[in-house]
Amino acid sequence: MSHPVKDTSITAKPGERFSLTVEQNASTREYWYVVAPEPDSSVLVEHGRSHASDSGDEQMAGAGSKLTFTFEAKGKGTTRFTLLHCTFTTCQGNTSDQPPKTTGPAATPTTGATAPSKAPERITYTVTVD
Repeated sequence: MSHPVKDTSITAKPGERFSLTVEQNASTREYWYVVAPEPDSSVLVEHGRSHASDSGDEQMAGAGSKLTFTFEAKGKGTTRFTLLHCTFTTCQGNTSDQPPKTTGPAATPTTGATAPSKAPERITYTVTVD
């Protein structure tokens, strides 16, 4: 079952799998990660990630993609996890597989002419398995 990314309250049965799909573009250093708080593994486990290019089977430089996180409900309980959305202006020191060590703004401008960078977007989910 696929859930909308902004649906932050999810209910599942033990053994049920669900997914969350986000848009990202590696060519612009736009990435998503599961970060702390990570789910309680007795309640929910991540079952991997898959990518699908927006350009279909043909590889195109600069094309975006969809990243799908898949989870499986394991045991009864409630747990939380967070998806972190990084862009080149909100995170630094990250790669496609490694989130940044810190999640503050990427850089503070030295002149008053430019607005400061924003902090990366965080979406925290609450999953109840019953």
